[in-house]
Amino acid sequence: MGDDLSLHEAIFSTRSMRRLKPDPVPRADLDYLIEAATMAPSAGNMQMWAFVTVTDRDQVARIGAAYREVGERYIRDGVLADPDITADRRRVYTQAMHNVERLDEAPAIVAACLAGRAPDDADVSSGFFGSIFPAVQNLLLAARARGLGTVLLTLATDYSPVKPEGTAPVREVLGLPDDVTVAALIPVGYPQGPWGRPWREDWRTRHHRERWGG
Repeated sequence: MGDDLSLHEAIFSTRSMRRLKPDPVPRADLDYLIEAATMAPSAGNMQMWAFVTVTDRDQVARIGAAYREVGERYIRDGVLADPDITADRRRVYTQAMHNVERLDEAPAIVAACLAGRAPDDADVSSGFFGSIFPAVQNLLLAARARGLGTVLLTLATDYSPVKPEGTAPVREVLGLPDDVTVAALIPVGYPQGPWGRPWREDWRTRHHRERWGG
């Protein structure tokens, strides 16, 4: 798939690709994804982002081990064990278990990081996190343009609701300085399944005109 993919098609066909082929991703394509990410807006144009691209199999395996531990505790033993879980939530988190169990098979993983630590002040930290996720979205769309599948993962990051206990934290695996935060993990590879419009509720149920309820 070339870069001539329309913006409309990229937006409306970029879905979470959890099942990836083992084929390696060219370094030039991975570099392109990072450059595209850095074209995003950021609070005060401070560009607080940093990215670590991991393809070394030992490194990928160590990240996968941390993610597996956290995911089993949070998703398998927590969310999916809830007797009151809704059918939609069960479907989503059952699919998410694929990454929990097989993240170490991803050809590449990009760790999206921020230079700094989120302050306790929610007003300030909103700009902090609001500066990394537009960059992540750019990365996902750039990957789609290159025919590469991705999925946004936030477990096993510095702000994950569950921390690894028996395995090395991702930040330790990556050798991050104390003042750098890992905010997201993005496996990258050629997808096994087809592209398609992601499942979403009708946009009209989330839209208001002029004022709430309008």
